Amino acid sequence: MQAALNKPFSLALHAPLRFRNSLKSRARDYSMHPANWLKLKPHVFALLVVVSLLAFYTAYDKEAKTLAPEKLVKVLSFEEPGNSLRELNKVAALAAIGLVSVALALGPLTRLFPKTFCPYLYFRKPLGLTGFAFAAAHSAFSLADYYKLDVTRMLYNNPKIVGFVAAVLSLVILLAMSIASTKSAVERMGYPKWKALQTLGYAALLLAVIHFYVLETDAVKGF
Repeated sequence: MQAALNKPFSLALHAPLRFRNSLKSRARDYSMHPANWLKLKPHVFALLVVVSLLAFYTAYDKEAKTLAPEKLVKVLSFEEPGNSLRELNKVAALAAIGLVSVALALGPLTRLFPKTFCPYLYFRKPLGLTGFAFAAAHSAFSLADYYKLDVTRMLYNNPKIVGFVAAVLSLVILLAMSIASTKSAVERMGYPKWKALQTLGYAALLLAVIHFYVLETDAVKGF
């Protein structure tokens, strides 16, 4: 458990050594409270994000503008398999954006409020990888279900081509970041190049938001 908490600090933020040692010390203090640590496991947080999306997005009736639990039950029971898969695909997309957003925000937040966010810093890698997994699953399903793996439909007869290209670029960046998320990758690339690649995550997030906006906008009003 101690080793898991210390891993993020081995890669280090661009910060003075004294500041980094201070962050490590606070993480060690926090690890002495296993009850708190268990409540904050990254996969538990990711699960809460998915459950929240199911409860407040999938179960939301846009026409009635209210929560409709029966809608969620219908989706989860797979009464209409095609519709259920499409709804869950939307949840995967939103979960990806949410988890990647939190993973990217933790670094700056820890710099600004080290005492508050230091215990959560080790969330970055697992949340980022989980977010990428959701994004990859969403992409694979969309290519097969909506585009039917038809390149012409993807690139030439696509009224939302901007959204499609934004999604592809975002996924490529997230893939590169995921591959480079190991200690050996940092050693091979060198810290400056590795840090520059990780910083591209903010561009990937922006592209994902653009993709979501375009896909949720009518073709006539879209980009």
